[in-house]
Formats: sequence, C-alpha cells, structure tokens
Amino acid sequence: MTREKMAEELFQAGKEVKRSFLGVAEASRTGGTIDGAFYLQCVQILKNLNVLYQAIETGEESFDRLIEDLSERAADLFDLDGEEAFVSAFVSVLDRMLMHTVRFRQRYCLIRRNDAVPGLASHIITNLGQIVASLDSGYIPVIDTIQADNILTDLSRQYAVNAWELYFGQPFIPISEVMADGKEVRILDGIPGFMPSYDMDCLKNPELMSFWRGIMKEYMPVSAALFDSVRKCLEKLPFGNGEKILGVLCRGTDYTNIRPYNHPVQPPLKSILEKADEFMRLYGCDYCYLATEDEKILQAFQNRFKGRLLTTQEIYYESDLKDTINDANSRRSIDLHQKNMEYLTALIVLSKCRYFIGGRTSGTVVSLLFSKGFEAEYIWDCGRYGIDDALTLKSYIC
Repeated sequence: MTREKMAEELFQAGKEVKRSFLGVAEASRTGGTIDGAFYLQCVQILKNLNVLYQAIETGEESFDRLIEDLSERAADLFDLDGEEAFVSAFVSVLDRMLMHTVRFRQRYCLIRRNDAVPGLASHIITNLGQIVASLDSGYIPVIDTIQADNILTDLSRQYAVNAWELYFGQPFIPISEVMADGKEVRILDGIPGFMPSYDMDCLKNPELMSFWRGIMKEYMPVSAALFDSVRKCLEKLPFGNGEKILGVLCRGTDYTNIRPYNHPVQPPLKSILEKADEFMRLYGCDYCYLATEDEKILQAFQNRFKGRLLTTQEIYYESDLKDTINDANSRRSIDLHQKNMEYLTALIVLSKCRYFIGGRTSGTVVSLLFSKGFEAEYIWDCGRYGIDDALTLKSYIC
C-alpha cells in the first residue's frame, strides 16, 4: 500500500473513530457511569492508527508518549472531571494526527464566494464556515478572491494579489503556492451549512462562540498591515490603562433604508443612544467607542458624548443613502482598500472594549469573534426585514 493510500485510510478511519468515541463519551457523561474498559479499547484503536501514521512518515510530531499517557489515564478513571479531561486529551491527539495527515495528502480546496452584494464581514463569516467544511473533508482550505466575483475581486486585479491576503493570512499556504503545485484541487462555493451566525441562538451560545473564536484565531490570522493599523489606532486611544470603554456598533445608511429582505432589523438610533447612556452610567464607563458608516449617527453620538466619544474611521456616508454603499463607493471614487482596512480596524478595536452594544449584523458577529468576550453586552433582536419585523406584521390583514 502506498503512503498516499495509507493516509486516505488513516483519515477516513480516524474520523469514524472520533465520531464513535464522542458518541459513547456523551452517553457516559449524561448517564453518569464511566466505562473505563471502552476507553482502554479506544486507546488501543488509537495505537493502531498511530502505526499507520508512523508508516506515512509525515515528518511531523510523534504521538507515542502521548498515547501511552492516555492509556495510563484510561485505566485510572474514577470521576467525571477526570473523564472530561481524558476525552479532551484523546480528541486533541486524534485531531492533531488527522491534521498532519491532511497536510501530508496536499489536497486543496479553493474557497470562493461568487456574490458581489455581501460586505466584508459577511465574507469573513462564510469563509470561517468553509474552512471548517474543507478541513472536515480532508482538504487544505485556501481562500480565493482572484477567480471569484465578489467585493474583493476588483481589489485582487488592482493590486495583482489575492485581495483576501491584504487583510488576513491563509489558513496554511498562500494561493500562489497552490496554483503552482499541480495537486488535487476542488472548489467550494456558496454559503456553508455550518458557520457563525447573527442568530441569537449562536450569539448567546458560549460553547459555540468559543468554537468559532478558536477557528478564527487558528486559521484566520490578521495580516501584518491590518495588525499595524489596529496597533496605531490603539496607541492613539485611551486603551490599556484600565479605562472602561463601551463599544457601539451602529448600522445605518443603505442597510436601514433598503431594509434587505430576511436580514436583521436594526434598532432605532434613539434606542441605541438610550442604551449607550444606560451602559455608561451602569458600568461607570469613561469613554464610548463608536463604529458606524452613517454621518447622522456619528453626529448624534458626538452631540451626546462630546469629548468622551472615540472614533477611528474617516469614511462616512449620507444617512438617506438611496443606493448601496458599494454603489456610493463607485460614485465617490472611494479607495476600497482604505475603506476595508478602516472597517476591519474598527471591528477589532470594538473587540478590545470592555462592554458592547449593537444590532444583529455580520459586523457584530465578527467583533464578538475577535473578542475574548465582553464583561457585559446587549444585542438587539428586532426581527427580520420583510419577515417578522413590526412593519411587516402590521401589513397583514387579519
């Protein structure tokens, strides 16, 4: 059997072992009875997988000592805390073994999203989901904005690079290496079935948010340029000395004017200002940091908080914008790279605040994922445009 075939067998068998292992571990956890014999059998299976892994000769880490440690722990399980630690350690070893196998196989998945309407935060969310889908299928994910048709495609042509890499590093290797590699490549397009979401079921689920924060940290590192942009902004702002800063994300312009179907309804400006006042008083905040694209919203916050208001953005739009921001950018000859950079910088600065309020948007999701969690947060859930928002409900004759 060739090393490639052994790698294929290892990957498929490893996934099945993990599925069965987690199923029994969950049953044990809920049933309250620890099956030490089963866990010893699982360690033996892991040893068998390790034989295949060693035969492949990936050149990566050895798992011999870790597996022996698992064997010793499985023979000495007596409480649920020990069982939980054992399960986590077992899964960690198996995941790393499978990940090294994926890299050895060198099968690539080009992640493309052919949709020119969604903004950058939406692409971040869907790309996170596609990264997970790609790895779970045994393929190395590579985000492609060169051969796609979306908001980054023109930038790819303008800068003669994969525009995604202006803002984020690839999960493993740059797209240029894939194109020159001659290895197996598949295309992953559209919207993944599993991804971070601005649904409250996701935003209020600590384990789910922790999962996606881990995926973002591991596979979506910010570029050197974006890191430097955030650093310069933070140096100019009163962060780092214990200041209590409230972060506010407030969408307006085309979002609230066009009311995109099935998208979350944004709260009224009056409600946001009142909630910001409440948070500032309740938590003794020193400053309010605002991220918005709307001139009217900016002016309202300036009037309310004056010298206590912090901002970092330079590009704003009229509140009564009748077309999309993308169209407005074309009319005003906006530098899209600058706009993207300051937008992402604002989302990351938001994530550094101690408190957060905002409507349900893709930008809110991204800020939450960049953060380690806020001490307190408030996210409006006002329904969806054209589905269950107040105006649509009033439209029914019943």
